[in-house]
Amino acid sequence: MKQRIDKSGFIATILVIFLMTIPMVVAPTKSAELIQQAYQFIAKDFGFLYVFLASSILLLLLWLAFGKYGKIKLGEPTDKPQYNTLEWSGMLFCAGVGAGLLYWSTIEWAFYYQTPPFGAEPMSNAAAKWASSYGLFHWGVSAWAFYCLPTLAIAYPYYVKKVPMLKFSISCHHVLKGKENSLAGRVIDFLFRVALIGGAGSSLGFSTPLIAEGIARLIGIESSFTLEVIVVLICVAIFATSVFFGLEKGMKRLSTTNVWLSFALLAFFLFAGPTIFILKASINGLGTVVQNFVQMNTWTDPFSDSGFVENWTIFYWAWWVAFGPFVGIFVTRISKGRTIKEVVVGMLTYGTIGGALFYMVLGNFALYQQLYGDLNVIALMNESGVPTAIITVFEQLPLSEVVIGLFCIICIVFVATTYDAASYTLASSATAVLPVGEDPHRLHRTFWAIMLAILPIGLMYIGGLKVAQTAVLVVSLPILFIYFLMTYSFLGSLKSDHQQAD
Repeated sequence: MKQRIDKSGFIATILVIFLMTIPMVVAPTKSAELIQQAYQFIAKDFGFLYVFLASSILLLLLWLAFGKYGKIKLGEPTDKPQYNTLEWSGMLFCAGVGAGLLYWSTIEWAFYYQTPPFGAEPMSNAAAKWASSYGLFHWGVSAWAFYCLPTLAIAYPYYVKKVPMLKFSISCHHVLKGKENSLAGRVIDFLFRVALIGGAGSSLGFSTPLIAEGIARLIGIESSFTLEVIVVLICVAIFATSVFFGLEKGMKRLSTTNVWLSFALLAFFLFAGPTIFILKASINGLGTVVQNFVQMNTWTDPFSDSGFVENWTIFYWAWWVAFGPFVGIFVTRISKGRTIKEVVVGMLTYGTIGGALFYMVLGNFALYQQLYGDLNVIALMNESGVPTAIITVFEQLPLSEVVIGLFCIICIVFVATTYDAASYTLASSATAVLPVGEDPHRLHRTFWAIMLAILPIGLMYIGGLKVAQTAVLVVSLPILFIYFLMTYSFLGSLKSDHQQAD
């Protein structure tokens, strides 16, 4: 079947990219101020909805997995999974986390140690306990629940009801009554594209300065905006090439390779670093999360108004919401032949374990340097910035140049796999008809891989970490409300189909 591009959606998305980027170049200071004002408004007035949704989605997914719908297969009864467990988990993990995981897992504890939650005294033992554990929570089952629900809501109509398109709007198939090409469906897909572009731009805005700092250290030059742009272009070249070769030769090979490289890096940190401290802190951190999970998952901070929830938990939930539809579309494409239970258990388990390993090893290694080593990581971060602090932490290891080089390679591949998946889903969303088993045209996918580089360059130009964090929250708000509609539609479809089957 000859594929046809959804011209209106295609053109509208291109316009959005330029309308979001041009003001940043023309008026960078004013753009940064407006984005941060929007962050404060959304976090204060709508933040509780993100917290509510995190708890609700997790409970819903467990009910779906272990209830009567868990055995429903995404595909024909005779279909077998297209990818084995390692390939499937590697692709969904690499698509869902990106290089942002390496950035935050190494340094997130430093923010919490200075401004801990629940009224703990800054720089105290209590602060250290929360610092080594809160990242595990933010990248744990609640985060992956935000990814898993859209996956099921998209995969069910795509594989079971045979809707011949791979777009976010089909997650609302039951409510839209099959009219995904109506105005309402087009608006849903348009908002998804805006959220993906903003979220993807923010993610690359985190990781690119870190990669640039590592490269600068290795070759003995100063990191600069120019070097960051060069890094973006290198990443674009890699993931555009990966997209061009497709899922089998591109994304699957990159993901599997990066999983093994990541294991090697983590093993070296564990055994070359303070092994006993890392193991003890990791076990303690896991215990802290398990003991306090309900409190952490429902904390809205209504009394002390410390700003911790708005600055961190809501930021992370907004990030997952913004990326949720994109990850959902991509994981749908690689999940044919799996049951609802397999998808839920697999995404929540493999995603959580993968994120936890990075936080337990890299984060606790860096925390050890602050507490017992000769490096004041927090002072360095506050004075010279996060990328400088992270790379300096790595220099405390033997064979540090090899470690930094491997770290940069893993970061670049994580960026490549994330944007490989992002460009795939943008191309899918802008394709009018896409039957099961078909992929968007490779030139279409390559085009989006290149376009995705524009916004992050703008975000880096106007200023750093806070702007990138803020952009995520702003673009996620419309998708937050669509999550409620999507949930209602998915459950309605399951109930209707199940009653008919009975």
